[in-house]
Amino acid sequence: MSPVRDISTFLWIMLFYIFAKYAAVDLDMPTLNMNYIIWAPDDQFYLTTKDAFIIAGVFLLFIEIYKAATYGEYSPLETIISFITSVIYLAVFLLWHRAHTVEFFILMLMSFIDAIGGFIISLNSARKDISIK
Repeated sequence: MSPVRDISTFLWIMLFYIFAKYAAVDLDMPTLNMNYIIWAPDDQFYLTTKDAFIIAGVFLLFIEIYKAATYGEYSPLETIISFITSVIYLAVFLLWHRAHTVEFFILMLMSFIDAIGGFIISLNSARKDISIK
């Protein structure tokens, strides 16, 4: 298992979100406009950058739950890392005023779902390993 694979994908998206939206200002780089319209087939439906972050979060949630559901490849360390990532999301959301956005809150909720889902899947697979008659 590589260290890059063990790190929760939600930690990667949080780091990219913070760097793209805020840290780039200190480095004199262009920041990411969260209301930038990526795709708009008509005036009633359009996809913005913050919507793309939420869609990426949904796909990453699927990947994390899939990693937890695969038998034998998912370690308890990854569940602990997912819980730590969720706590980091919560701390950043509560302590940093710039993280008080809807998209960051939704990504934080997805991170909690990932951590709880990984824990439940680990418990269910451990229960199946021990068959008590």
